[in-house]
Amino acid sequence: MITKDEVLHITDIAKLKISDEEISPFIEKFDKIIEFVEKIKVVDTENVEPLYQVNEDNYLLKDDEEDQILNREEALQNTKEQKYGYFKILKVVE
Repeated sequence: MITKDEVLHITDIAKLKISDEEISPFIEKFDKIIEFVEKIKVVDTENVEPLYQVNEDNYLLKDDEEDQILNREEALQNTKEQKYGYFKILKVVE
């Protein structure tokens, strides 16, 4: 069973803020996930060929068309911040 400290550690890593009332449901959900993973571990996959793609259809991808290309000004017109003609991305990792 996962502990309260482990839940707090995981939420800290994920940069989530949860209240004390939310910890108990998280513990239950994490326990169900861990239980499911343990079930998967015992499945015999010895003679199962690896699967790289579920759908064999490649027609879902379409070619780029000239009229779908934005120039730099069009692409940057709705951004809050830009620098040197590119999107300025806020730092999210400390």
